[in-house]
Amino acid sequence: MRAETPNPEVPIDWRKLHALGLPSGSIRALLAILIFATVWCSILMQPTREIPDYLGDLLFIIMGHYFAARRRAASEPEPGPPPLFLPRGSVRLFLLAGSVLIAVLLYQRGQLTPVDRNPGVVTLLLVGGFLLGVALNVVAAWWQDRGHRTPRFLEDLRAIVSLAAAIALVLLVVNRFVRFVPPAHIDDLLSQWVHLGRLGPEHFLAAIVGFYFGSRS
Repeated sequence: MRAETPNPEVPIDWRKLHALGLPSGSIRALLAILIFATVWCSILMQPTREIPDYLGDLLFIIMGHYFAARRRAASEPEPGPPPLFLPRGSVRLFLLAGSVLIAVLLYQRGQLTPVDRNPGVVTLLLVGGFLLGVALNVVAAWWQDRGHRTPRFLEDLRAIVSLAAAIALVLLVVNRFVRFVPPAHIDDLLSQWVHLGRLGPEHFLAAIVGFYFGSRS
């Protein structure tokens, strides 16, 4: 007997393609929500304690992969409903809104700043930099869809600031090992304007770099 070949005109049942019979991207969405919610609760309940390294690293891995993967999915939609049967973009909006809400609650409790007394907020600062960039990218895409172009000088400014932050971050990290300027002098100088935790200004510079990646995700 001759084996039957699948008919390309027959629609594919998406329930037979993806894990647990859920729409494509649902597992990623659930993982992202679970990890983000865990970090949010940890920061809100104990902002004076740092987020464990394994949890913070997992957060950023998921965040970078999830946002990049969802953008590709939007340009190449798979058969079936959106992730978790929610409107497209709902999960990303939830992650952004949740981070903003946690920052507002901490601010109202007086625990958002100074960061040096609330090291758990450092993770929120880095996440905020990336998500702020994502929000800016969404606004820019909406603007371009309406026939407008982002002025070149804004792109240049964003690139220059991000590169300057990355170079400064590298120099500060190198200075921790090869001390051409005493780190205490740098911290004392910058602490006149802002307190950024036990590692000094590296957190703020890292947030700026994260902002650039978010704005290009």
